[in-house]
Amino acid sequence: MGIFNSAEDIERKANLKKLEDKRVALAQRMAREGFAPERMIFAQLENGGFTALATFHGQHWLIVSPGFGEDGEYVFEAYDRLEYVKHQVHVAPEGMGGIFGFGKKGEMGAEFVITRRDGGEARLPLVAGRNGWLEAPLNKNPLLKTQRRRGDANLVWDFKPLDMSTVARAIEIAEGYFEG
Repeated sequence: MGIFNSAEDIERKANLKKLEDKRVALAQRMAREGFAPERMIFAQLENGGFTALATFHGQHWLIVSPGFGEDGEYVFEAYDRLEYVKHQVHVAPEGMGGIFGFGKKGEMGAEFVITRRDGGEARLPLVAGRNGWLEAPLNKNPLLKTQRRRGDANLVWDFKPLDMSTVARAIEIAEGYFEG
């Protein structure tokens, strides 16, 4: 087997295809139901999935994707009001702060833990040094596109990394989705 035909790579591509199939099915459902928010905020999760928030027709919407390689389905739920707890995150840098691969960079930001209707929790982490985020307008929202994305795509690859210069703004934007 060649370098791009290993068993791991074949499994990775199959997982990406399965994830994209689920995304397209959700996008088609959203289109049928007329779901078209002006903007959405997304945060990448450690499992390769994401959590997204939107406000549309006076309701708050929570969307949680399955993780990469997981069998779960998308969560797509409307709420009159989102119940959440905001946790500040601060992990001090260690060693040389990640320079030249020595030590750890550290992390700073906030994680919103949302209480779901079924009693479960959804997390929206906005932490510099840990994950990426995206605020997408309607015409550039990769989740809402009903056509398949080219190649082996994962939606989280469109996200921008959070760093110290953007994390405060991302948290401020997220808080607007909880209030709006």
